[in-house]
Amino acid sequence: MKSVKYLLFIAGVAMSFSCQAIPVYWNVFNIEGESSIGADLVTYDSLTDMLTDTNRTSVNTLSGFGANVVGGGSNGTDYWSVFNIEGESSIGADIVTYSSLTDMLGDTNRSSVNTLGGFGANIVGSGSDGTNYWNVFNIEGESSIGADIVTYGSLTDMLADTNRASVNTLSGFGANIVGSGSDGTNYWNVFNIEGESSIGADIVTYNSLSDMLADTNRASVNTLGGFGANIVGSGAFIVDEAVSVPEPASWGALMLGLFGLLLRRYRV
Repeated sequence: MKSVKYLLFIAGVAMSFSCQAIPVYWNVFNIEGESSIGADLVTYDSLTDMLTDTNRTSVNTLSGFGANVVGGGSNGTDYWSVFNIEGESSIGADIVTYSSLTDMLGDTNRSSVNTLGGFGANIVGSGSDGTNYWNVFNIEGESSIGADIVTYGSLTDMLADTNRASVNTLSGFGANIVGSGSDGTNYWNVFNIEGESSIGADIVTYNSLSDMLADTNRASVNTLGGFGANIVGSGAFIVDEAVSVPEPASWGALMLGLFGLLLRRYRV
């Protein structure tokens, strides 16, 4: 009986690891050109659902100052939202950090508030793949001047816009970029013509960080119409590889091995 209890304990630990390894994706919806109507952070269980805005798992409405949220991201441990008053380019933007997804979705229990002045007032999005960090800078209210995706080597540098690792300028249609994100494997940019709320937005995916930064080798283009025209940002919780879910076949081999050891013990 004691061995059976050990076996059940191991199975329980395996199941708990599975629960920890479920990724979460989200889109930020905010009607452009206004700063009074609340913004919605909508969550999904898969990249496909996020790209098509289907099978929503939750809708989290931020009112008051939350109406100014324009994007956010996560490195797997920390979470952050980018707040920027729409339609102006002089007032500084805030990157607010949180210690949990729940706090980020509800804008509660803020860990820090990091204000970016000067050119930082043009920040419209932010992201991380768990190793690299980036901010998206785009002058608000226009769609002709190119946007910059600036990379950093740490969360601290990203929050303060210091020690820039690279500056990547997107011109042409790239001037319409309003956000970006990564789940650690896939990368994406959000394109939305500024100052209007009727033309659909595009979420474009890439297979690498370098492709995302240059908007090259697009893997897919996903157009969101209707309310999707109001999308201004996107993000994902990055799954920690240490708690990733093994393949079912691997679990089967593990369980068979454990049962074999158990039977051998009884026979001896």
